Amino acid sequence: MMYGTRNKRARRRFFKRKGFWLFCLSCLIACGFAARFGDRKLDPYREIAMEYNLKRVGEKEEMSFIHDRGGVEIGTMFVENRFSLPLEEIPPVFVDAVLAQEDQRFYAHDGVDWVGVVRAAWLNFQSGSITQGAGTITMQLARKSFDLLGEARRREWTGYERKVVEAFVALRIEEHFQRKLESEYPGDQGARKKAAKEDILEMYLNLVPFGSGFYGVRSASLGYFGKEPKDLTISESASIVACLKNPKRISPLNNLDENKKNRDMVISRMALEGMISRSDRDKMISGPVVLNPNPIRRGKTFLYEIVAEQARDLVGEEALSRGGYTIRTTIDASVQWAAEQKMASQLLQVENQEGYKHPRYSGYKKSDGPPKYLQGATLMIDHENGEVIAHVGGRNFAHSQYDFIENGSRPLGTAFFPFVYATGFERGKHPATMLTDEQMDLRKLQVGGLEGVAGEWGMEVSNPAYEGEITSRRALAMSKIAATVELGQKIGLSNVHAVSENFGLRLPSEKLLNRMIVGFDNVSMPDVVSAYSTFPRGGSRITARHYILEIRDVEGKIVYPLNGNGPALESQEVCSDAVAFQVHSVLNDVMRKGNLAESSKGLKSSLLLGGGKSGTPYGLTDAWMVGYNSRITCAVWVGFYEGDRQAIHETAFAKNLAYPIWEDMMNASQPAFVGLEILPPDSVEKVSICRVSGMRPTRYCNESLVDPVTGKISFPTTSYKEFLQKGEEIGICAIHGGGIDIEALANQAQVRDTINAIPIKAQVPLLLGFDPYNSETPTLGIKDSSAEAWISEDEVLIVEDRVRGELEAALRLPKPPRFELPPLDFETPNNN
Repeated sequence: MMYGTRNKRARRRFFKRKGFWLFCLSCLIACGFAARFGDRKLDPYREIAMEYNLKRVGEKEEMSFIHDRGGVEIGTMFVENRFSLPLEEIPPVFVDAVLAQEDQRFYAHDGVDWVGVVRAAWLNFQSGSITQGAGTITMQLARKSFDLLGEARRREWTGYERKVVEAFVALRIEEHFQRKLESEYPGDQGARKKAAKEDILEMYLNLVPFGSGFYGVRSASLGYFGKEPKDLTISESASIVACLKNPKRISPLNNLDENKKNRDMVISRMALEGMISRSDRDKMISGPVVLNPNPIRRGKTFLYEIVAEQARDLVGEEALSRGGYTIRTTIDASVQWAAEQKMASQLLQVENQEGYKHPRYSGYKKSDGPPKYLQGATLMIDHENGEVIAHVGGRNFAHSQYDFIENGSRPLGTAFFPFVYATGFERGKHPATMLTDEQMDLRKLQVGGLEGVAGEWGMEVSNPAYEGEITSRRALAMSKIAATVELGQKIGLSNVHAVSENFGLRLPSEKLLNRMIVGFDNVSMPDVVSAYSTFPRGGSRITARHYILEIRDVEGKIVYPLNGNGPALESQEVCSDAVAFQVHSVLNDVMRKGNLAESSKGLKSSLLLGGGKSGTPYGLTDAWMVGYNSRITCAVWVGFYEGDRQAIHETAFAKNLAYPIWEDMMNASQPAFVGLEILPPDSVEKVSICRVSGMRPTRYCNESLVDPVTGKISFPTTSYKEFLQKGEEIGICAIHGGGIDIEALANQAQVRDTINAIPIKAQVPLLLGFDPYNSETPTLGIKDSSAEAWISEDEVLIVEDRVRGELEAALRLPKPPRFELPPLDFETPNNN
């Protein structure tokens, strides 16, 4: 008892101590000074918040304009996927889900949840980083209405500074909305506040982005689940609300697993707030996200969509949705229009060809579902800076929003060949390496059936001719199947796969088969354009592309790029400049004298300085054309979205289907993107080669040809100029070498040096006599490909020769006289 009395006295005496009250007074004074100091520190942000005109809160967007690189208007942008609904038409379960995730104390605070601020500060302190934002619905509305994210970037605010401005603007918004309702609710502060809150909530739910370009609850409800908001279930409501944290990443159309994870968090939060039972929570969490997308058309073209997406990334989805921007793109309107027009006319022409058996564009009905008619796509990029010049993702955006450039991949066919040869050139092969052009068994190619001849579809002619032993230059220029497969097998499939991956072509690696060599595997168009840009760029490929040069807001201020400079070029070294040039030199031959020589007659002369390759896969299922000059790279694809490997038609060669579109686009790009000659680097040298042997020529390297019409016999040289890597060892022609020890000569540097010596013609006969059987023939070391020997109609042998450009006089050799045997005098034998 005494102990308890002493304890009570101690407690009473504690509260009566002067020191305790002095301590409390000191704390109050300190807090006052801190508040005063903090208030002064916050004054600048309060003043900034006072600058915003509250009439803009919830304001409908203005139209944004899309211009091409030269300022030509190519489209307008506005959010069509937004519908305003009154709050009473938005289901309570949806509102509950929003409040549970975004702002549990929405109806209690005045724009800023100070309890939430303290809680977030404590949690951030504990974690050592910013994990809690304490943002309210009113603060989010403020951020969206005045693009405070963009303002923060321009003013270089920290995240905390932006939150402070949002808080001050939110306080003003709440006060503003309550003041507007004073006449309706005189003297009833509680009712006025509740009505103001409902106005703010309605505005918020009709304004915010829910991912995939859907703004507002009705747009998202129709877009994701194909139903009106009033019919949404709790689980579906939670799935939509989950997108508010990160609309692009959590959209169920973009990432279904991520959406389910966040949906389950919203459902759990609703159970924690007492909005649903635990049993309902467990049942809904165990179920999947079941979509029934019925997206409302947002844009007019594939280009519109990709520009809008990049603009959202650059200025923010909230800011872009308000509109009023002028977006200057990298697109060239003349090239874009040429691509769209030629794509439409070319595909229509293909569908009207005899033997075409697939669905046609003209017969399509929306009730048919995804279109099955012939499709096409094209992408042109300035490979000096990654700027996109033209983008056509499909045939008709209204029929299908599937963008082949962004989402598709198809077999590249024979347009894959350059990467096989690049692999060879990196591993000791060269354009003069000899290959065999012959028929090939399907079992060797590993496509189609198990027996029979694979055929020679690479040349893209109905009746291809096999040429036997040919150079690698000839094989690639004429798109020879068997020869390319031979090269791929010699250098190894694993090496071809590794080099192709380095070029940016993502190929399956589970089981490498020969069919990889003929472009059997699917690749995407951006990867193809990136890979081909390696050749004109001297060994490095572009790895990123962009569509926007500049964005100005409604007041004409530049909001992108902020520092005056656009994105830097992103590139990757792929191969040596020697290999890149060797492949380019052959791709240039493709256009000038290869399998596209006839097709390219309509190409502007300046574009013949570049290179290109058509691509026809086995079975004629697709058609590609990829080419470039020193400035731009362009790819065109024609085919079907459905990958059933059915032929487009019997003669669906790429040079007939895809090339005409490519040619029109490239011609339209001139002179704006004129290219220069791609010069050989110092790492290569020009060397004379015998095309029959692929080795250094001798003076015997000629061949005899008979004109089938005139009967004229000619003896043109088999020598031509080839680009080899410096230091590359090439032997002397073993076919025209005259029986000498070729290997021995090849290993003697002093002898190799004499091969290039200029031969001197004899001025006087060295051997007098007749040669009635032509056993002795002229053997002049011809150095130029235009040199030839021929027999004229009067049967006088004439040898013409150019030695390093100097025209020698013709040697006229008279026809030998008729050879007669003298009569024999037979004497009678003497018997003596």
